[in-house]
Amino acid sequence: MLVLNGIKVFKGVEDLQVEILEFTDKIIKYKVSNTPICQYDQHSRARVGIQFLDYTVSNKPEYVVYSALYERIKSDTELQNKFWATATKLEVLRTASDIKDDYNLMTRNCSYVVVQDYASLRGQMSRRLKFCEEEFIVALHWLLRDKMIKAGIKIAESFAPGCDSIGKCDYASADYLSNAFGCLFAGCGRWKNHAEYASFNVSCTTPKMLEDQLGLEIFKSKYEIENSIR
Repeated sequence: MLVLNGIKVFKGVEDLQVEILEFTDKIIKYKVSNTPICQYDQHSRARVGIQFLDYTVSNKPEYVVYSALYERIKSDTELQNKFWATATKLEVLRTASDIKDDYNLMTRNCSYVVVQDYASLRGQMSRRLKFCEEEFIVALHWLLRDKMIKAGIKIAESFAPGCDSIGKCDYASADYLSNAFGCLFAGCGRWKNHAEYASFNVSCTTPKMLEDQLGLEIFKSKYEIENSIR
């Protein structure tokens, strides 16, 4: 964490919190905190079998940024000075405003509660456990899966990335433009990658990133085991 003049900047998902509040044989209720607004915006797109409650944006000057950006801010003095100057000005404006939301960056810290049935959650896990998704939403679902297993919710043991069920990388397979002109990110290596070109020669998220920041062990795919990957 970086701190200056009371402003805090958190790295990626290091401080992400997922708390299971209650569960039955049909639904689960959990709280997500220490996550950026942009992650909530992604998560709250889900509509079937799910409710989002108690969405709260922190009044404290706290920001949660992508891991790569955090490392750039940390290592680049000029960039860091610009960041602190901009963030300080923003907090002054936000404090003086009657409408705080006008000054909420998408990286501002927030929290919310989710009530979801297991059928909805299974579908969401199939997509959001895949490392071609961005780090905040992927980390949330791997951490939730881990918490559910530890809480004795057996169904969570069967939750896996959707690519595992078909035994191949399906990143951008439904997107003809990506297939024609190249993907934005490279495959994560969980399954053999079919993309011949990627704008960024890295995966959007990686198992190592989540293991390092969350302290989880990401189980390997059959392909990774057979080819001694990771």
